[in-house]
Parts: sequence; C-alpha cells; structure tokens
Amino acid sequence: MWHNIWYALLGLFLAGYLALDGITLGTGIIGRWLARDDAERHTVAAATGPFFLGNEVWLVAAAGITLGGFPGLESSVISGMYPVIVFAVAALLVREAATQFRRRVSGERAHRRWDALVRIACLVLALMWGTLGGALLGAVPVEDGHLSVDAGVLLRPVTVLSALTAVAVFAVHAAVFLAVRTEGPVSGRAADLARRLAPGAAGLAALTAVTAVADGTARDGLLNPLPAVLLFLAAVAALLLAPRLAPRAGWKAPVVSAFAALAPVLLLGAAHFPEVVVSRHGTGENVSVSDAAADPATLSVVGPVVLLVLPVLLAFQAMQWWAHRAKADERSPAYF
Repeated sequence: MWHNIWYALLGLFLAGYLALDGITLGTGIIGRWLARDDAERHTVAAATGPFFLGNEVWLVAAAGITLGGFPGLESSVISGMYPVIVFAVAALLVREAATQFRRRVSGERAHRRWDALVRIACLVLALMWGTLGGALLGAVPVEDGHLSVDAGVLLRPVTVLSALTAVAVFAVHAAVFLAVRTEGPVSGRAADLARRLAPGAAGLAALTAVTAVADGTARDGLLNPLPAVLLFLAAVAALLLAPRLAPRAGWKAPVVSAFAALAPVLLLGAAHFPEVVVSRHGTGENVSVSDAAADPATLSVVGPVVLLVLPVLLAFQAMQWWAHRAKADERSPAYF
C-alpha cells in the first residue's frame, strides 16, 4: 500500500511543478513578444517574481521522493535518461543565474544579453521535459531493470513532437496567466497571444497522439489506453478553453490551462499503472511501482513524515498565491 501512496505523492509533486513552473518557463519563452519597453518588462517580472522560487520547491520535493522512495527509478529512469536530465538541470541552473544577474547589471545591452540567456534556458528546459515525457510514453529499452536510451529513442517522431508540444503548451499557459495577472497593454497582448497559440498547441498535441498510435513502439507502452485517451481529450479541451476564459473569468482561466500543463504526468501514470516503465523486451522486463519502490519498512517510517509535511507545503503555497493575488503593473515590486 505504501508504495502506491508514495507513487501518488510523486505524481502530485511533478504535476504541481509543471502547473506552476510551467508559467515561468512559458513567460521566459514568450516574454519578448509581450513586453516592449522597460516598464512592461517590469510588469511581466512583477507578475511572476513572487512565485519563481516557490514553484521549484515542487521539483525538489519530487526529486527527494524519487531518491528516497523509489531507488529503482533513480537507477533506471534517471540514469537511463542521463543526457536529458543533464540538459534539464543545466538549463535550470542557467535560468536561475541569468535571472539573478539580470537584476544586478545596468544598461540595455546587458539586459538584452541576460534576457536572451533566460529565454534560451527556458526553451531548452521545456524541450527536455517534453522529450522525457515523449520517450517514456512508449515501450523503452529496459533490460535487467536498467533503461538504455540512445538517439534512436530521443529522436523518434513522437518524442520530438512531444518536446515541441510541451513548449507550445507552456507558452499558452503563461500567456493565459499573464492575461489575468497583469493590467494594461501587457494583459491585452497576452490574451491575444494565448488565443492565437492555443489552436497550434492543440494541433501539435493531436499530431503527437496520432503519431504515438501509428508508432508500434509507442502504442505498446499504453497498457491502459482508455484513461490515457480521456485525459488527453480533457487536456486538449482545457488548452482550447483557457484562452477563451482569459482575462474576464479571472483565476479560473490559468487553473484550466494548468490542467493542460500537468496532464502529461496524469496521462503517463494512468497509461502505465501498475508499471512505471514499460519495456520493449517483454513484460518480464517492465519496472513496476512495487519493484521501483524502497522496501516497505523504509516507506512505512518515512511515509507519515512526508504526509505531515505536505499540508504545510500546500498551506504555504496557498498563502503565497493569496498574498499576491492582486494584478501586477509597472508600479508593483519586481523580485527579480
């Protein structure tokens, strides 16, 4: 029982990270098209700044649960997807450094250089999360509990399309968020951009799904196709609906787009359960939730501690978002 609870917690933290930090990633990607002068750049920074570091706590918590609760995932998925993980971590660190240094230099030229670095880092990070999801969607080369990923897996059409879809979805999610969170020209441009990007993002998602169905390797990884299809359709509907709600529906709009951002976590979990990773070498090589989990004695001791900490984290996040619920403009404090 404990391993299933831990698995659900891992999914919760990963989904929370994509829903929250997806805003920051998308803002980094589309920011240059929304902010046309220093005042508008300040507005965009003020809109996302209060949540910047708090969003990453979810990823840190997910990493901690993976290392402590699922050593089998660390030895299979993380080591097997090493190139993707390295690029993701490097992009994350570059984004942090560039965001901090951007506020500590003066001059338009210097600002443009750091802004470009933030934009590239956000784009690479979004591509890596999409690549990771696309690669793990299907049956992968797992043997003796170890995943061995090569260019053939990472450059499959479904993996490439998944990476591009992630970029598009995060861009729509950020545009919807900024349409609601800001005022003036930035809000209007963000709402317009969200409406223009949403059909393309939905089209990319649909193309990814069709390619996955046509690809035998990807299709073999869908152990539970019905819930996967239902979640996919719900995510596409959310993607198309959210821009129509923004900005007049208030915070309901980014909540809807957040579902599209976190849906891949739910889809992967539902499609594979009770397996975590599906092997192309046969069912005997699959990595199940129970196989990847730590021993029951460890989970039964550490599990209650995690369950006690989780409400504190959720309460802190709720307090943070409530405290910064007001719309941002050029007069609002920018934390970065």
